[in-house]
Amino acid sequence: MFKHILITTDGSELSERAIPLAVEQAKLNGARITAVSVVDLYPYIGAIEVMPTGIEGWQEAIRAQADAAVQKVADAAKAAGIPCNTAVQEDTQAWRGLLAVAEREHCDLVVMSSHGRGGLTSALLGSQTARVLSHSKVPVLVVR
Repeated sequence: MFKHILITTDGSELSERAIPLAVEQAKLNGARITAVSVVDLYPYIGAIEVMPTGIEGWQEAIRAQADAAVQKVADAAKAAGIPCNTAVQEDTQAWRGLLAVAEREHCDLVVMSSHGRGGLTSALLGSQTARVLSHSKVPVLVVR
């Protein structure tokens, strides 16, 4: 049924709970996986200017965290014999960035957690998850 599954991760514990489920869906469907982490490289410019590492150091750290997060997915997929590619997408809105990757890669299922690292979340779903659900053109599997 599904041939290309997109899993989004921010490296949080909750987002990592979605990894086994995405891998299992890929095994059941003979699908491949794309793991994506969306980063906003300029969220708090004023605060970053006073950081000892400066903006470049902060951006490198953010990219490294994103790379590590998608690598966990790639490692789990590889262990299960599932083809997996990774992407780190830059966007100011995580939902928009991950849907851009889903469209570009022709994914037919999105697997994501109900909440991410964001500080402000709605009562039942994180704001990014709610936006993905309302804007996605493909099915979305939400893991709690």
